[in-house]
Amino acid sequence: MCLVKFKVLIFIILVLISSVCFAEDRVILDLKGCIERAVKFHPELSDFRQNVEIYKAKLSQAQSAIFPQIELMALGGPSPKAEKEALSPVIRTDVKSTTIDGVFGMITMQLIQPIYTFGKISGYKTAAEGGIKVSEAELEKKRSEIILKTKELYWSLALIRDLRSLANEIKDELEKAIKKTEEDLKRDIPTSDELTLYKLKTYLGEVKRNLNEIDKNEAIIVEAIRFMTAISRNQKLEIITEPLKYEELPMKPDELIAKAFVLRPEMVQIQEGLKAKQSLVEVEKSSLYPQIFLLIKGALAGATNRDRIHNPYIHDPLNDSMFAAVLGMKLNIDFGITKGKIREAEIEYQKIVEKQKLAESGIPVQIMKAYIELQEASKSAKDMEEAYQNAKKWLVAADANLDMGIGETKDLADAVLAYATTRINYLKALYNQKMAIASLIQASGLDKEQMDV
Repeated sequence: MCLVKFKVLIFIILVLISSVCFAEDRVILDLKGCIERAVKFHPELSDFRQNVEIYKAKLSQAQSAIFPQIELMALGGPSPKAEKEALSPVIRTDVKSTTIDGVFGMITMQLIQPIYTFGKISGYKTAAEGGIKVSEAELEKKRSEIILKTKELYWSLALIRDLRSLANEIKDELEKAIKKTEEDLKRDIPTSDELTLYKLKTYLGEVKRNLNEIDKNEAIIVEAIRFMTAISRNQKLEIITEPLKYEELPMKPDELIAKAFVLRPEMVQIQEGLKAKQSLVEVEKSSLYPQIFLLIKGALAGATNRDRIHNPYIHDPLNDSMFAAVLGMKLNIDFGITKGKIREAEIEYQKIVEKQKLAESGIPVQIMKAYIELQEASKSAKDMEEAYQNAKKWLVAADANLDMGIGETKDLADAVLAYATTRINYLKALYNQKMAIASLIQASGLDKEQMDV
């Protein structure tokens, strides 16, 4: 009994292990999954993430500038001999040479604590904080572009698969008509002719060519999605696509423009960039004023062959000690260099101001362009849907007439051609509408929530 339970347990473990391995080797993605993986793993985002880390490092430097800077140095080496008898009772001046018969050691320490910098430290801190937000906005902008590209690939794949279904449907109809025509020719039915047969076979050859091209395009798109989602070659990728369908228009242009001024990464970049550049202007202006600091300096030295002299007027750097704490003031006077740097910083600030004006006038134009294109795509989709539905009825009627023996094959061929043409145009119109919606969402910044993964 125990042996049976043991075998059952082993079987369950093997099943679980195989299931886990299978799950790791197979990735199934829908549109949401493609977007989530793309904005998380796309190779191009690495550089933008590093820019964020660079500004975080700059902020760390600025925050640390309020703390003291300490410099320690240790030295050691040969020591020239020196005795205090050479100074007492009078300083000897007849010493011809020195004897190096010992060693010395020295430790020096210097501490500088900034006290007041007229805004230099706080300016660097504010600029670094703004730099972080600007680089994060740049990262979001790149993510937004990747989302749009992912949607383009996904809906292209959906279009390709819908076209394959249509091509197979047309192929079946043509093969059926060819078979019927060949049978009618053998029976010498007057309504059949070889010209119609050649026409049908020509259409069939074109359909088969399109199917081959569809297979090629699908493989290319899948590889592109694999690259964008960072799925390795040893993993099986399955992308679940939805059939192309008509969508209702999103919000009105005025609402989208209002949201864009809040959500668009470019607006965040401009706002934070203005703060950062203004802070850098203040940093350069602070150089016109003195920097006030506390200086603590000390040294401890000793030598094996030198006497220690206890006289404040005589300092022996190799065998003495000292400690001092003083207030200091440092002012650089450069006769125009600092003013030039201030002017340069002010121009950099003004450039951001001009970008703000351009964005405030350009974003509404961009949104209106995307909205107008969406309107056109939506109207075309509606019109082509009506044409496609009529062509479908035409095809059904021609097919039924042929089955009942009251129709001609060439009527079916014309119906098949009209059906294929209108159906393809309808699918393309639906794809255009999907991409128009995606472009409008990107232009208004509404895809921001898709980046918070």
